[in-house]
Amino acid sequence: EKEAIKKVVSGLKEVIKNYTGSCQLLIEISAGAGMVIGDTFEEIAEIIKKIETTKTKNMLGVCFDTAHAFASGYDLRDAKTVTKIFNDFDKIIGLSRLKLIHANDSQAEFNSKKDRHAHIGFGKIGQAGFAAIVSNKKLKNIDLILETPTDAGTVKDIKLLKKLRDK
Repeated sequence: EKEAIKKVVSGLKEVIKNYTGSCQLLIEISAGAGMVIGDTFEEIAEIIKKIETTKTKNMLGVCFDTAHAFASGYDLRDAKTVTKIFNDFDKIIGLSRLKLIHANDSQAEFNSKKDRHAHIGFGKIGQAGFAAIVSNKKLKNIDLILETPTDAGTVKDIKLLKKLRDK
């Protein structure tokens, strides 16, 4: 694990070396399959800490993928657990780093370490979890991008998320 983190840090340093633009590089939480790095808030925080310098301070952000997080053991099924997860995220990484949410329900079971996206409300996270995410005041300025399985279902996913947000 330590060697893998060193390699990730080295690679990311190379990517941002000499970069002068304004676009941020986002580190996405992984589903934790196999020997993947970045499936815990602690690993992501460690990577950021090892890369960040005064020069790179605003270059790195985080993308929170709901299906990946759920597969990695972050329970997003109800308001209580969603609040806890994002409070923990804030303590470990910092909500100021959260720049994007990939909104995907999960076909895979909680803590399964499997990356299997589902349409919103048709997976193991369910509507209650997404209602808690889209109505969480701390997340109101964070964009959501759907990565659900089919384009045909995406329109329904968007309508459902808006409905859940407005409840």
